[in-house]
Amino acid sequence: MRRVVVGAVLAAALAGVVACGGSDSSGGSSSGSSSNAGSGNANKHVNIAHFVAIQANPVEQVIIKSAKDTGKANNATVTTFDSNNDVQRELANCQDAIASKKYDAFVLKAVSGPPLIPCARAAMAAGIPVVVQGTALGPKQTTEPQVEGIVGSSITLSTTNGVAVADLTNKACEKAGANPCKVIYLFGPVAFDYASITRKTFNDTVKAKYPNIKVVAQAAANFDPDTGAQQARQLLQVHPDINVIVNDSDPVAIATEKVVADLHKDKIITVGAGGSKVGADAIKAGKQFGDTVILPATEARAATLMAIRAARKQPVGDTSIDVTKDLSPVGTIVDASNVDKYKPEW
Repeated sequence: MRRVVVGAVLAAALAGVVACGGSDSSGGSSSGSSSNAGSGNANKHVNIAHFVAIQANPVEQVIIKSAKDTGKANNATVTTFDSNNDVQRELANCQDAIASKKYDAFVLKAVSGPPLIPCARAAMAAGIPVVVQGTALGPKQTTEPQVEGIVGSSITLSTTNGVAVADLTNKACEKAGANPCKVIYLFGPVAFDYASITRKTFNDTVKAKYPNIKVVAQAAANFDPDTGAQQARQLLQVHPDINVIVNDSDPVAIATEKVVADLHKDKIITVGAGGSKVGADAIKAGKQFGDTVILPATEARAATLMAIRAARKQPVGDTSIDVTKDLSPVGTIVDASNVDKYKPEW
């Protein structure tokens, strides 16, 4: 019965997407304004519902730990809701969390942004402040709230990452001294907004800025090293004159580096994405040219603090954070020139 009732709330909230005002708007607005009123209790214990895309992912595990640690350090309990990369499951988790009436704020890390708008609206209609983490909640890649009443956003924009992957690829091509520079691109799960938008942005940026780069083949590695290695081996048989292999996941990059070594194709340059410890170590060892920055612990910490402060009706501080642009000490790219200054978070 719980899910039926809250499902009706979600349906009503979805209908409100095209309307101005309404109960979701007033609920969200009161949460947003009160969170900045500065009249809250700084010591009040609060319960935060933290929705994540897929708990099995190592990046997500860092995010979960950072959120829980931040809660513990600030007299808050953070409960994780795992969506297992399934939008419908995330919506069901949202229904359950609202119906339970246990939570003082939501941190919403969407599998896919637009379909989770009803969750945010329904939560705000129930008087629960909502903070957006990781993935933009709406059709635009922006840190600005796209749903009225949202407290704020701590987002690692996929467009920022996609541009960084393209810029890093160009730097690798310059090192290779190839023109045209022939590239293989291995991408992540298409159902995951972050991966699919990174891929689109990468391709669009290459087309617009780097006519010397020719992406001759693309394949889904789905963040899986074994799949990535298999795809790289097969594509290198078809395209033996490749200059650069681009991976949007460091574990996949490490796997493709091993394939390149096994095939004795020493001139092929590999680049990764994700800013992980294995990526940074590979750069230091000279096995990987570069990496793009992701700071999952920093992202989760900022979002959780926003939610805790909003739950206590305190000022939340900066409410529009593009994590790699605004909080990274080295910018969006890691390579041999700055890897010693970079501290990986996963």
